[in-house]
Amino acid sequence: MMFVIRVLLVFLLTSGTFSSVSAENKMWKLLGDMNHALETSNYQGTFVFIHDGIVEAMRIVHGYTDYGVREKLVSLTGDAREVIRDKDLLTCILPKDKLVVIETARAGHGLPSVLLENLDQLAIRYQLEEAGSDRIAGFSCKIVRFDPMDAYRYGHELCINTETGMLLKSRTFDVEGETIESMMFTSFRMLDHVPDSAFEHSTSLEDYTWKTVGASLNGKMQPDRAWKIRNLPPGFSLSSVTQRLMSASRNPVQHIVLTDGLASVSVFISKVEDPKHIYHGAHNRGVINVYARDLNRHQITVIGEVPKDTVISIGESVFYSDQ
Repeated sequence: MMFVIRVLLVFLLTSGTFSSVSAENKMWKLLGDMNHALETSNYQGTFVFIHDGIVEAMRIVHGYTDYGVREKLVSLTGDAREVIRDKDLLTCILPKDKLVVIETARAGHGLPSVLLENLDQLAIRYQLEEAGSDRIAGFSCKIVRFDPMDAYRYGHELCINTETGMLLKSRTFDVEGETIESMMFTSFRMLDHVPDSAFEHSTSLEDYTWKTVGASLNGKMQPDRAWKIRNLPPGFSLSSVTQRLMSASRNPVQHIVLTDGLASVSVFISKVEDPKHIYHGAHNRGVINVYARDLNRHQITVIGEVPKDTVISIGESVFYSDQ
């Protein structure tokens, strides 16, 4: 009897269930294709980035070889700026100040969005759904929406081209659905090959001041495991812990990275010799929130693309214990 009932249920639900599973599989494949395209494809285009009531236009060219990622971003509005990424090295050119800043490139890419780190865990803290389609820069794309299930993270909409996997439009929103920042390509094309000349700086750097910031070349050290975070926000887990000597600091800087698979948060901890140089309080720019506090003359700084209360909660939970 139970066998007959189960057969009837399968018969009645087959079409809906199979289409739902198929749609979910297609959505996950699309997200995986996007991850792959953002880092390993050759492309160029122009996009607009909107945050805090400011509209910025930027041109991007992106290349990938067996040796790593190469990328060049050029601002088309406001002060002239160029950012050139060559594998793990980032060169920022600021013509207005006649300044060149060289630093270690962070993981990720030049577009104002994040790569998905753990697709399997996303459904635990976000409600995922395909939310229609759009046409961006002459290309059709499918919209995947991530609705946060709590106030510890932002929501996201990603419009992804189904043929290339390229992210053509993104929107970040709060728990009320209000847009915090957005990105959209106005022109875009895939490339078979990107010549080395595409990544050269476009202005003479004669008489420029050169500065190097970030980790020293041989500055990697063993992290101090006594630094801990008492209460992580739900869904966040430890991604990495490192400690380095930094050119901007006489003392080592501990760097703790937390992630929920989509959003990431960095915690920086460094000893400060002069208490006058310790910063306190919170501020934000677009989706990025920062919280700083003092703990026994150590500067605790939390930075992440998460709501203000989340970085404050993490910052207040940092403590030191060798137990």
